[in-house]
Amino acid sequence: MKKRPKPWVYTEMVLMFFGLLLAIYNGKTWENPTVLFSILMVIFIFRAVERKIFNRKTEFWLNTGMATVFFILGIVPFV
Repeated sequence: MKKRPKPWVYTEMVLMFFGLLLAIYNGKTWENPTVLFSILMVIFIFRAVERKIFNRKTEFWLNTGMATVFFILGIVPFV
């Protein structure tokens, strides 16, 4: 298991912060659940890729599963 460098950790925190701000903006203006679930899906996909790079298998599968759940909640009902 590799140790994650600080830029990766900071990038993840910044991505989550911007995701939170975008989710708040979505709730105040658009009120669209697809946008909210897409924001969460992108965050968890980024986390899954990061966990795969640093050989953290359990966390990789957890984040992949969460991204799949948000994909199903956000995209599939509207198809």
